[in-house]
Amino acid sequence: MKLWGHPVLHLQFFLVKFISCLCGFTNQSPISFMKIQISTCLLLLLTMTAYAQISFFNMPNPDMLQDVGHAYVEYDRYQSMKGEGSVNTSVLRGSVQATKFLELGANGWFNSDNPADPNRIVLATKWKLNLMHKGNLTLTVSPGSWTSIYFNKTPTKNILYNFVGLSHEEGPQSYTRVMFGGYGKFQDGRQQYGMIAGVEHRFNDYIEFVADYFQGSGEGFGLATGIVFYAMDKGHNMPVYFAYQFDNDTRRNDLVLMQVGYFFRAWKRAKR
Repeated sequence: MKLWGHPVLHLQFFLVKFISCLCGFTNQSPISFMKIQISTCLLLLLTMTAYAQISFFNMPNPDMLQDVGHAYVEYDRYQSMKGEGSVNTSVLRGSVQATKFLELGANGWFNSDNPADPNRIVLATKWKLNLMHKGNLTLTVSPGSWTSIYFNKTPTKNILYNFVGLSHEEGPQSYTRVMFGGYGKFQDGRQQYGMIAGVEHRFNDYIEFVADYFQGSGEGFGLATGIVFYAMDKGHNMPVYFAYQFDNDTRRNDLVLMQVGYFFRAWKRAKR
């Protein structure tokens, strides 16, 4: 895909200034301003292709997209069943396979009722490295990151994670997978560390059971369990997620999570 001279790149300077004002970075050092430039360039590249990460409910999973140039978009709705407006959130996610080992994403979170984690753009990376493949068993490691850039003066939040995934193939569309790892959250001089874990079992072409867990306190931290139904292309497209999430902080923050996604090819690799 040809990027140089693309009209959208001419918006970079305006967007850098705009995002800087939104995030309260107008008086920051040149290094901080350069970080905003890099983030904005990444966001522009994603805007020209697609937009989040293939994941379970809250944590990423070891999957990568089908090939370089393939993309995925998703809409999520977090809905309180107990009238707690601060956990009601709409999310627009998207990801693109940039290289064989790297997936890039951007998520838009809209939750103006949560003063601790309000409306924001989250820039995401996920790597996948194969450690072992023997028979029906595959062992992988997947480091990655989320960087939250808020629309107000809330300080930028960074989450770094890494986990190993063990997969057992039981058939063409049947497998069991277990993931285990950890994360670090960094925001405004505060740090938080915890465990992440997940399990997934795909029964057939259309249905799978999924559960994931984020240790710690905050939005999305807890145990989510549910099912995924693949509605299109004989179980290969349009995953529809439905889960109940048990919040780590209080039962009042428990919620229902609904997601629907779609896979597509954003561009074709250039022939050599």
